[in-house]
Amino acid sequence: MSAKTSTANRPDFTQLRALPRERWPRREQILCEAASLFAQRGYHGTSTRDIADALGIRQPSLYNHYPSKLAILEDLCAFDIGVPEARARWLAGADAPAAARLYAAVSLDVEYCLEAPIDMRGLPDDLIREPGLESWYRKLRAWYATVRALVSEGVEAGELAAIDPEFARQAIWGVEWEVIRVSHGGARRRAGSRPDDTASFLLRGLLADPGRVGEVRAAAGEVIAAYRAAT
Repeated sequence: MSAKTSTANRPDFTQLRALPRERWPRREQILCEAASLFAQRGYHGTSTRDIADALGIRQPSLYNHYPSKLAILEDLCAFDIGVPEARARWLAGADAPAAARLYAAVSLDVEYCLEAPIDMRGLPDDLIREPGLESWYRKLRAWYATVRALVSEGVEAGELAAIDPEFARQAIWGVEWEVIRVSHGGARRRAGSRPDDTASFLLRGLLADPGRVGEVRAAAGEVIAAYRAAT
């Protein structure tokens, strides 16, 4: 049995951040505790009993909301992969230079993860290869492909230096993951300048002319504003 894995009709992160955790819907409380435990102990090192104990509820009560640990992981994937993958597709079709769209993608990814009230550090890519998560693995691969396509478009346009798109994608992921790892321990915080700092750092290394980073940053700001207005 699979849990609902869409974020539609679910409280978004902005709504959750505005509430004390004890007032969250029970499903979101379960997701929050599970994500924190997955980040600390790993998915395979965490049991549903551990999650129930962290919430102060009985294990059968947890099963009223999620039939299995895999179902919890599926729901986390909807936030960790589904939302950013859809955002990347929107950015790929935006009317702006590729470098600006890539800058916007990095900035929005980091902001999303750092400001999430749910700890996003417990879902490494290799975990998404778990049996039962095939649809989420396909979405992850599609997300990768969208980023590679943005890099390729930027290289072909002369905006970005000649680089293997997959290597660039791995470098972007590596820097983003490290920023998220050291900055977010599940605490409720604001992202501050980290998203912009990360995007500026990465684009300086990718641009054919690093001196254009300010221009690209300004164009990315317009893309981000358009994205927020559209979503």
